[in-house]
Amino acid sequence: MLFFLETSLLFTFNISYYTADSGGYTSVNLAYMKKFLAKLDSYKIHIRSWLLFIPIEITVVGLASGVFGSPGIYIVHYALNIALFYLCGDLIYPLVFKKRIVWIWKLPLSLLAIYSCYLFVNYFVDYYINKHTSWLLFDKIIFNSRYAFGVLWRALQFMGFSAFYYLFKAYNRAILTKAQLEQDRYNSMLTQKETEVKLSYATNAYLKAQINPHLLFNTLSAIYTDIYMSSPRSAEAVMTLSEVMRFSIDCENTDELITLGEEIDQVENLIKLHQTRFEDELNIQFTYEDELRAVKFIPLILLTVAENLFKHGLHTDQNIPATLSLKLIEDTLTITSRNLINQNKKKTGFGKGLENIRQRISLIYAKDAQFDVQSDEKFFRLTINVKGVEVEK
Repeated sequence: MLFFLETSLLFTFNISYYTADSGGYTSVNLAYMKKFLAKLDSYKIHIRSWLLFIPIEITVVGLASGVFGSPGIYIVHYALNIALFYLCGDLIYPLVFKKRIVWIWKLPLSLLAIYSCYLFVNYFVDYYINKHTSWLLFDKIIFNSRYAFGVLWRALQFMGFSAFYYLFKAYNRAILTKAQLEQDRYNSMLTQKETEVKLSYATNAYLKAQINPHLLFNTLSAIYTDIYMSSPRSAEAVMTLSEVMRFSIDCENTDELITLGEEIDQVENLIKLHQTRFEDELNIQFTYEDELRAVKFIPLILLTVAENLFKHGLHTDQNIPATLSLKLIEDTLTITSRNLINQNKKKTGFGKGLENIRQRISLIYAKDAQFDVQSDEKFFRLTINVKGVEVEK
């Protein structure tokens, strides 16, 4: 019967109409019908149930009473009953049982209101049918207690069916909610497991990072021991390099400010290393006041400036020294560097080291920091001003 219903609907919607332009018949686009059938597909179980229930009830009641009504009576009253069924199951019961305790008084009042409307509509429909058709087997509709209780009995049947329908939907929702909670719990456990695995990888990587520097420092220590007797100056350079690298690694693993004195020592070590490399031919001036050693500042800024000076500058000209200076005026720290540009090196633009400096001081000091780079055909100049620096007491 469901197949017959869908086929009939399809045939009905697939009507043709005359068009003056074509001079013939044009078929209506079936896209709307396909959408309708797709929507209807979700109600297949409902349609099957009604198509099964209605004929059985009509047959049983007709055989029991010995009276069968006309098709029009059945169509009208079953339409009312089906409307009552879905009104209660999809609207009234969900609203009534939304709160656990309130339903005790809401349910009787709601059912009484629904029954009153249902009784009024039934009487109006029966009165209209009796007046304009010959479907009914009696001549007059009398509104009395017998009629009211007859309608009540019919209303209670479909209200009861609707209650089971509502409970079935609520049960399905509970099952789906439970399944969703289980799925969410599983996904949460899976995410936690993935996080634990990533943490394990990160811990392992951290341990490797700790092991590798220790291996490097142990190797440098062994080299120092081996070459000390034959080349004491080279051995001292190895130990100086080890100290600078250890300082850099330790500072990379901290977000805390350090005193400039710690980094000043490493800049002097770096200068010492390069003096060894260039056999004391470097012409570099590193100047600062002793009070600057107590200033609290971001680590590795000064060391990066010095490294940039050695990497890109020309610092062996005995007439024009490369300079690196620190000054503190009130609470403003000024770091300046100036060096001849090494024309033999390929120009790489604004270096990553300097960009790292700019980002770090901007992040920590924001508007209190100024970063300025100037260069011409001969000189490269760098100036960093930071207001509000602290001095360790």
